[in-house]
Amino acid sequence: MRTAAARGSRAGAILATAALSLGVALAPTPGPSEAAEAAAAWRVTEHAGTGLASDDESVMAREIYPGHTLAELDYSAQEQEWALYQKPLGDAASVIETEFAEDYAYCYFGESRTFTMGFTGDAPAGAIAVLDATGLPYTTVEGLGVSATEYQAAADAVMKQVIEALDEAGLRSTAGFAVASDPMIEPGAIVVSITGDDAASRRAGMAAVGTPSISAPFSVTVIEGGGMVRVAAF
Repeated sequence: MRTAAARGSRAGAILATAALSLGVALAPTPGPSEAAEAAAAWRVTEHAGTGLASDDESVMAREIYPGHTLAELDYSAQEQEWALYQKPLGDAASVIETEFAEDYAYCYFGESRTFTMGFTGDAPAGAIAVLDATGLPYTTVEGLGVSATEYQAAADAVMKQVIEALDEAGLRSTAGFAVASDPMIEPGAIVVSITGDDAASRRAGMAAVGTPSISAPFSVTVIEGGGMVRVAAF
């Protein structure tokens, strides 16, 4: 198990790089001292898993559903990948989100079989036990200071500002938007995508929306999306 402190400057650089590569407008983020203070408390821990047997016989003998092994299921290669990796961790996440609601902040699947779960403070021993029971590797981020409920509330506040800005500019019929939390950028990141049937509509929408304000530890990135989307997404 390997542990490292998350760095505010690195997280800010990742966010800025992502914004530049997408050609987006980046909303103001917490200042260096605020970001450093917030990130100093983050604790990132990589959990190696128990090293599940990977030979064909052992893999096919794994129980996917109660009383049903992988060998009994007529699954494609893609479905097998889901059953062996995403399903166990997804099931564990559902349990943790329900039983440790005040501690849970977010989770996501990344590239190359990576799974990350964030916690408001210390990860409860019970939550770690649920994840360990999968036998699969995962990463935890502790000490975020916000829960999933607060993350959602922050995204809702950003969405309200976007709606008000587009309404005030009279652009709701030509510019759409999507709002989504995106902890893959950094914990607390919220992305606003301004959409529309043509570039002029999208850019007018971006100009109207500007940079929605949000308090630390949250941050907002505004990007130009593609075709019209008329609903908010989370």
